[in-house]
Amino acid sequence: MIKAQSDIISAVIILIIALGLMSAAYFWGLPIIQKRQDTSLVDRSYSYFNQGNTNSLPNVIEAIANSGGDKTFFVDVKGIWILNEEKNYIEFTHTSKVSRFAVSREGVTPYSISLTPGAQCTPQPTNGTLGLDKASVVCVQASTIGNQINITYRVWFRDLYENPYSDTGKGYKIVLKQHDSGVSSSTEKSIRIFFSDTNQTKVGKKTLITKEIKILIT
Repeated sequence: MIKAQSDIISAVIILIIALGLMSAAYFWGLPIIQKRQDTSLVDRSYSYFNQGNTNSLPNVIEAIANSGGDKTFFVDVKGIWILNEEKNYIEFTHTSKVSRFAVSREGVTPYSISLTPGAQCTPQPTNGTLGLDKASVVCVQASTIGNQINITYRVWFRDLYENPYSDTGKGYKIVLKQHDSGVSSSTEKSIRIFFSDTNQTKVGKKTLITKEIKILIT
């Protein structure tokens, strides 16, 4: 009888210890797993806008502007797309628990960081030099919202001129337009990019060649 009671007590103690170990593993292990998952998510989102990646959004748009055609661009991250025709940019925002970039406190205007060498983001990119600079400028900002971090990538398209400081010469610009069948914002994971038209206009004494790109957000 005593031995049976002893066996029961031993089994209960072992069960309590096992449950304690499981709870500790869950308590300490879950945040580590979550951080690794969010780090992987942040790395993926960065690759979609990194100009060093030939398949990134800015490079895909520039390739279509130069060669024509159309392409579907897909991101494996849940977020929101916004197209701003007036300021000529497209942006993507997603949330995470971690960030590759400096994070602004909640309530403070986020600081925009340029991922394009030699370009500025605030208040918006200035003109570049044709043949030397990229038509796109990629900016990123991260800010705290509650217990999350909002990370926003914004791809601007600027004027490029043979001599940005001269009143004459040739220029080039990619112009983003909303597709007739699309909307200006969406939480879909893909957008469709179309070459639309080439135009030539005068900006003072300068000749500006524009490549119109239609963005279909559904």
